[in-house]
Amino acid sequence: MFSPTWKTRGIVFLFALALASPAVAEKKKLALEDLTAEPPLAGRAVTGLTWLPGQDRFSFVERKGPGSGDEAISELILEDAKTGKRVTAVTAESLTLPEEPRPAEIAPGVTRQPPGSETPRESDRTARGPRRVSLDGYRWSPDGKTILLSGDSDLWLYDVAQKRLRRLTHDPEREEFPSFSPNGKRVAFVRKNDLYTIELSSGEETRLTGDGGEHVFDGKLDWVYEEELANRTGRAYEWSPDSSAIAYLKLDENQVESYPLVDFLKVPPAVTFQRYPKAGTANSSVTFLVVGVDGRSRAEERLGSDVYVEPAFSWTPDSKLVCYRILNRAQDRQEVHVLSIPGRSPRTLFTEQDPYWLNVVEPPRFLKDGRYLWKSERSGFAHLYVGSVSGGEPRAITSGKWMVDRIAGVDEARKLVSFTATEENVRRRALYRVSLDGSGFEKLPLAPGTHSAELSPDGRYLLDTFSTVSKPPAISLLDASGRTIRLVHRPQNRLDEYELATTEEVEVTADDGTKLEARLVKPADFDPSKKYPVIVYVYGGPHAQVVHDAWGATSLFDHYMASKGFLIWSLDNRGSWGRGHQWETAIFKETGRRELSDQLAGVKYLKSLPYVDPSRIGIWGWSYGGYMTLYALTNAPDVWKCGIAGAPVTHWKFYDTIYTERYMRTPAENPKGYEASAPLSKAKDLKAKLLLIHGTADDNVHMQNTMAFVDALTRAGRPYQLEIQPGQKHGFRGRESLNFRNAAMARFFEENL
Repeated sequence: MFSPTWKTRGIVFLFALALASPAVAEKKKLALEDLTAEPPLAGRAVTGLTWLPGQDRFSFVERKGPGSGDEAISELILEDAKTGKRVTAVTAESLTLPEEPRPAEIAPGVTRQPPGSETPRESDRTARGPRRVSLDGYRWSPDGKTILLSGDSDLWLYDVAQKRLRRLTHDPEREEFPSFSPNGKRVAFVRKNDLYTIELSSGEETRLTGDGGEHVFDGKLDWVYEEELANRTGRAYEWSPDSSAIAYLKLDENQVESYPLVDFLKVPPAVTFQRYPKAGTANSSVTFLVVGVDGRSRAEERLGSDVYVEPAFSWTPDSKLVCYRILNRAQDRQEVHVLSIPGRSPRTLFTEQDPYWLNVVEPPRFLKDGRYLWKSERSGFAHLYVGSVSGGEPRAITSGKWMVDRIAGVDEARKLVSFTATEENVRRRALYRVSLDGSGFEKLPLAPGTHSAELSPDGRYLLDTFSTVSKPPAISLLDASGRTIRLVHRPQNRLDEYELATTEEVEVTADDGTKLEARLVKPADFDPSKKYPVIVYVYGGPHAQVVHDAWGATSLFDHYMASKGFLIWSLDNRGSWGRGHQWETAIFKETGRRELSDQLAGVKYLKSLPYVDPSRIGIWGWSYGGYMTLYALTNAPDVWKCGIAGAPVTHWKFYDTIYTERYMRTPAENPKGYEASAPLSKAKDLKAKLLLIHGTADDNVHMQNTMAFVDALTRAGRPYQLEIQPGQKHGFRGRESLNFRNAAMARFFEENL
């Protein structure tokens, strides 16, 4: 799956602020550098918002000061939900590390004595300078007394009461994906693709696996699993609730093809080879295993390379059963298995099937009373189901032509589920709750917009992050019924200092009568008597929604371009997210065609507006949006005056197995669909001015896509402009890089539209 940041928001991801003010003339106009200002114009959001395990306290990291990274002041804030008392648990600046040597790694199945018993090495003494521990990705211990931190490739434990930092690991290699055992006695992690635990009382490590290597991963995902099945969380293991065992995946990518990523700035250029399974080629071989904390195997099922195991597992509260899900390669059938521990033959709890594909959902959530909560699209819309561990089909507890978006939490004592959904409006996410038996469905009395909430461990409180297209995200503490208790955090922003555009909600009728959701961004000084050029920003692909009432839907780049005299238009075509599975599956086996038809309905609407210049309509997008830009320019060449395609897929044979085959099947199964869907096949039909943008280090959409399109344009004699950024990946990073690209895009539209 493409990066969500780029597939839904474009270059800069800050939402629109629609302001009506009598002092507009006195406000500043946006400069390109303002789009990447530090701190951001919309203020800094907090990170790491979480409830402490089993408590009515929560924490978050707040960054202060003018700079970014190490220049900013990071503080971990701890707040009591009941009293509102707030303390600073730790500041990043206090976490400076001492210089200490590192020992060699240990063999499988043996333990190592606590740090400090090893003989120092001279290279360790001289090669290492001052280091710091980061608050990013912090984790609370189950008793809420200590915090697990990472820094300088090691793990550290911070005692909040004693304000003391303790080293847990001491190794040249980096420890990844650390987590506390549920009883708080151990920490698990991955090192050099092997799974380890460390006992906190003694500091002794146990290496649980011994076959990890350069292309074999234990407890860690390969590139395509992490990208397409795990929402970019690379961890592939889960503790049992009693802390006696760990379920994990083993992935062997030795049969996966390699592709070069070249660093052209080094002399000679450095080449990194990435194992990347392109559509129709071999995937990693997968095995599901359970290992005890003593390193002894408890269960193993080798599944091969023609199926996927969804990398999120779940245990029953008594630790007697572990659940894992096997998805066939076509991704239209999923078997939900439960395995008794110690390992016996697994049984199928239930099966999910779909004539098109199954979207990835979270694993069953097992309850103490022997039931489980499950989210499924089997009705055509994502809804909640409750089933029994003893067997049988799960039963729906929500229903309707709307989608359950995200589960906020389960209050098992009161038998209530809290969640967000589109029941009110597909553009928004309201907060709801329902009983586990399906009764008592209710919408919580909150302001319309986009809510995202986390239920406290005891079910009494909700931490709600709320925004609209005109309000940056703010965090509030609610009671379980939705009553606001207090504001927790609202970023300090400077948006009022600037002249910003307005964003209007629009509904368009497609050629078959279907209603399509769209938005139109207008300059602050909009004059209906003028004729404006229009920039169409498109994503268009599955599992993404561009038109929604949330902070970030309209970027500051949109505001900047509006200030230069452009209208900015976006429309969610069929194939996009939020309106049910049938809406999404319109793209099955031939992407581009249905999406473009709906986008052209939007263009038809634009041309009907008296203030739109129909001869000056441009289009741009990134990732799937870059693909859609090229598809539109080559399949409806007379509609557009110019376009910008960022990191575009130009033929689906160049993209990965899991994402591509979900929607297109394999090239061998669907050769006509692959050719019909490929902008590369119609490069000769390009008429509009075109700017292509790509990063040389893009490990998601390889630069091979753009190079192939450039070759096709060259052979067809079609002109183009090309911007290559060395070292940049799929989502460009860094102020200099972003400012350069923003300027190039703005200049291109000003010169050609």
